[in-house]
Amino acid sequence: MFLEATLVISLLILLWLVLTYRGWKKRLLKSLGNGSQIANTSIGEIEYSMKGNGPVLLMLHGSPGGYDQSLLDFERWTKEGFSLLAISRSGYLRTPLSSGRTFQQQADAIIALLDELNISKVSVLAASGGGPTALHLAKRYPDRIRALVLMAAVCKQYTVKEEQKNSILARIILSDSIADIGVWFYDVLTRYWTSRSLREMFKENTLLESDELDLLVKEVMSNAEQVDWYKRFIRTTCPMSLRIPGLKNDLFHLEKVSFDNLENVTCPALVIHGTADGDVSFDNAEFSSSSIPNSRLYKLENIGHILWLGNHVEDMYSEISKFLKDVE
Repeated sequence: MFLEATLVISLLILLWLVLTYRGWKKRLLKSLGNGSQIANTSIGEIEYSMKGNGPVLLMLHGSPGGYDQSLLDFERWTKEGFSLLAISRSGYLRTPLSSGRTFQQQADAIIALLDELNISKVSVLAASGGGPTALHLAKRYPDRIRALVLMAAVCKQYTVKEEQKNSILARIILSDSIADIGVWFYDVLTRYWTSRSLREMFKENTLLESDELDLLVKEVMSNAEQVDWYKRFIRTTCPMSLRIPGLKNDLFHLEKVSFDNLENVTCPALVIHGTADGDVSFDNAEFSSSSIPNSRLYKLENIGHILWLGNHVEDMYSEISKFLKDVE
């Protein structure tokens, strides 16, 4: 009798989990579809979302990501007087890989999108894996780029470290079969045990010691706005099945990144990077800031890869806003 009761309870729990997961994914897909448009450019389809009025700030998300990741701070930037153009780079969400597999091709596709939208000039804010595309934009189309902000951006050859490949997060994210279920569990963990999720995330992408990690988690957990931002950030990896093609494409081409003529970038550039970045090493920022003629390095001491969390954030945003407004 006890065995039968246990079996029934187990089956009910399993059914509840399946229904909860399916509902979660259905709501996500509906929200993602309602939040963007598809532009049929001369090069191919590109998913985008446009918000605000004023000078256009083009956001290039990291790896993984999508247009939704670039909208995380849209209220901040629209209040500052900018229009925000958020796109999904090739292979992410509803932008097909055929719209540009290489970073050079992605830059060409973005220009085709700007032409389609009748936008003559933009400033570019690129994060992490969006860095190479931003640099190609600035090099190849100097008359279309007003200013460049690189945030924890890849500017040199990037290879995933062995310890990263073997981590639980990496195995979930890069799995074709369980990726969506894995990020669902992580999303649940983030919503209900945020501090634990934060610590795991920081362990993956910072060079901080254990006590420093604990302090950073406390800093974030004491700030309700940053806790909310982090929860929304994790959601921009979901569902992973719609982002895996772009991520795998990025990782393939990131291993080949090489820029030997960044002196051709003529627009002003602000390079922002944490010295404790355990994912995209700080020497990426040293390289780009020393190679781009009209550039400035904004160094964040003891900050890891997720620059948008910590006590430094408001000063960082102020620095970016001042930089962008000064070049208008």
